[in-house]
Amino acid sequence: MILINWKTTTMKIISFAVKKGGVGKTTLCKNVAYKLALDGSKILLIDLDPQATLSTIFSNNNYNYKKNIIPLIINPNLITVDNIIQSTKYKNIDIIIGGEEINSTTTLINTFYKNEKEKYLFADLIYEYNEEIFDSYDYVLIDYPPTIQELGLSFLMLSDLIIVPLTDDGGCYKGVLDLKNTLNHISKIINKEPPNIKILLNNVKNNDVTKTILEWLKNDNLLKYLLKFEIKHSDTFSKNTVKLDTIWTNSTYWRQKKAYEELIKEIK
Repeated sequence: MILINWKTTTMKIISFAVKKGGVGKTTLCKNVAYKLALDGSKILLIDLDPQATLSTIFSNNNYNYKKNIIPLIINPNLITVDNIIQSTKYKNIDIIIGGEEINSTTTLINTFYKNEKEKYLFADLIYEYNEEIFDSYDYVLIDYPPTIQELGLSFLMLSDLIIVPLTDDGGCYKGVLDLKNTLNHISKIINKEPPNIKILLNNVKNNDVTKTILEWLKNDNLLKYLLKFEIKHSDTFSKNTVKLDTIWTNSTYWRQKKAYEELIKEIK
């Protein structure tokens, strides 16, 4: 198996991941995707979550649910990625949908890729076989489940940037640590530099708890990965995030909008 060392195009792969559920990964991914597309960028979403929330949000009610990532695992050199890319209801945004079938990917990868290094380089293999298709997009944005298996880990290692949301929750902080340690471990296995990560304080409610988390980050030498802005909690924003355009068109959410604009600057 011949693998690329790294992609050399201007296309960027941005992942939204942390080993914890309910911290805003999907919300971040969808709002960033919408704004980038609104600004004229061509976006490919990859939904690696069996719950497929991202897929549902962007659905044009015409998805073919048989078109998922499974065929790429079984026949990566025979099936091209454009066979599983589908359009969404939004201009400039395409998607590879998620779904319950993703639960079977670990078994499939372990069946077809016996070597540990090959398992974690699976996404590199997919990119190599489909380089021209991926590079036709400006950004590939990937949403992950809380439990990240071999498939997700391989895409994380291919990412240009991983946005790691951190809420004022001790359990979430453990998820950040676990993810960072896992990435460092895999980078040694595949002899590749760990991907660039940025920690984003998200849905911040309690300033006292936030101060404690900042101390934890400092003690664990993670403060250098922390973005200098945060997304504040808002009850009305949380209730209305299903409407993708509200954050950009409703002045009520100016605090959230400003933070998202800073996040998009980091991504660009």
